[in-house]
Amino acid sequence: MSSKYCKFYFLICSIAMLSETVYSRNRIPSFETTRMKSTAGAGVASILMDEATYLNPATIAYYNQGGVLYQKAGIETTQSDSANTEEFKSTSIIASDAKGLLGGSLSYNSIIYQGQEVKQFSSAFGRPIGKKSSFGVRYSHNVEETFNAANRLEKQKFNFLNFGIAHVIDENLSLGFILEDAFNERPGTGRVLTGLQYVYGDFVSLMFDLGTDYRQNLSNSLLWKVGTQLRVFDDFFLRFGTFRDKGKAEKGSGAGIGWLQPRLVIELAVKNLDYLENLELNQSSEQIKETSFSLSYRF
Repeated sequence: MSSKYCKFYFLICSIAMLSETVYSRNRIPSFETTRMKSTAGAGVASILMDEATYLNPATIAYYNQGGVLYQKAGIETTQSDSANTEEFKSTSIIASDAKGLLGGSLSYNSIIYQGQEVKQFSSAFGRPIGKKSSFGVRYSHNVEETFNAANRLEKQKFNFLNFGIAHVIDENLSLGFILEDAFNERPGTGRVLTGLQYVYGDFVSLMFDLGTDYRQNLSNSLLWKVGTQLRVFDDFFLRFGTFRDKGKAEKGSGAGIGWLQPRLVIELAVKNLDYLENLELNQSSEQIKETSFSLSYRF
């Protein structure tokens, strides 16, 4: 082969390798409300309404009102092998109605991340199954435009079904249980989580969640989340949280503040998420900072 063709072949290979580096992407961050980001995702046992289509659908059964939430989030990401920071956005809208025997909510979420885009349409329903317990179901339809193994953008659709149970022992202690992706629509997303929330003196709430992927080695897919909520004055709440997910090779922390009125709820949060390098997951090291604002009106 002549020197001229050798140089041309080397150039083509170099461009191909560079393209693989440029278009290789980690997975898109999960959808969470601003409140969830502030506690690093903890709250399986928390009695929440707006979070029903994200977390535990059974908790909406404890409410007797409706609400609409609008949320905007900014995402800053930095790869470990690059000093450049990229910025992306996420939008969420949630409409809830828990005035009847069967409470329900609908949500629309979209996120654009490193050239990839996910749109999620979800519905959640919950109803009482006793004086202190409730059962809920969440259905999500995802439309995803992501890069495949050949670094080509492709469109995929997934349907996820989650089940949830909530039990309020007394005014200070509640328990929660959720089964994610019950029919294993996508490997790695089917997990079982259980949670506990303890409220002390009506001004401190402690949240602890523990989970694993029951289809894999339990210790290798262990997930834990810890969150705290502090009541300041009558209507301000400070929240903090941290988590570690061995199955997804990620860890992070969150902090935020909430202003709660009878009809209006305003939330602000910051969440730091670290993707850890993992060859099995084809995941590179990455640092992500999410800033989120939400406005919720109750009626």
